[in-house]
Amino acid sequence: MDVESVTPEDLARALSDLEWLTALGMSHRPVLGWLSRISRGRREFSVLDVGCGGGDMLRRIALWGAAGGMSMRLEGVDLNPLACRTAERATDPALPITWRTGDAMAEDSLSSPDVIISSHFAHHLSDAELVHFVQWMEASANIGWFINDLHRHRLPERFLQLLGKTVRLHRFVVHDGPVSVRRSFVRRDWKRILTAAGIDRSRIEIRWYMPFRWGVGTRP
Repeated sequence: MDVESVTPEDLARALSDLEWLTALGMSHRPVLGWLSRISRGRREFSVLDVGCGGGDMLRRIALWGAAGGMSMRLEGVDLNPLACRTAERATDPALPITWRTGDAMAEDSLSSPDVIISSHFAHHLSDAELVHFVQWMEASANIGWFINDLHRHRLPERFLQLLGKTVRLHRFVVHDGPVSVRRSFVRRDWKRILTAAGIDRSRIEIRWYMPFRWGVGTRP
């Protein structure tokens, strides 16, 4: 899905299957849990989601904020214009979300976001790119930042391989799932990245979540 040319319809089907898979893996839970802690006591909050894909994370955040009576400004940024169009079509226009195509680190986006998040984006970056991304988030977020990504382990890789054989999923998802796990992280990777980025470790938590994922970001 990262490199193959696709039609908007094909990408929409792939992102829909990916949204189902991320819900199955409870991938929204680390982000919502962290937001609940870091936003405590606030009635207004802004979030920038880098590598937003089909937009399911921001839609969940919008509903979470509404349930808590919070006024929110949400923006999703993705390099893929088809992903942003898919996200916009799948989103209730009443939700406080805007979508933009571009490189968040190279262009102006949401003005001074309170927090910056990314989900399943970091494993697409090289080490040098990830170090730069962490440094950029540290400098750009008013309150804090959070990365939600996969744990590199044979068990989830094998599970996704078996799932692809037993559940009818888009070919992109069948292929990219195990590849994403192989590209992802263990704890020592995050320690190395944070050290290379010159981040004060005392204010950063590296937390493991079931099933097989990491949450790395600013301590609430």
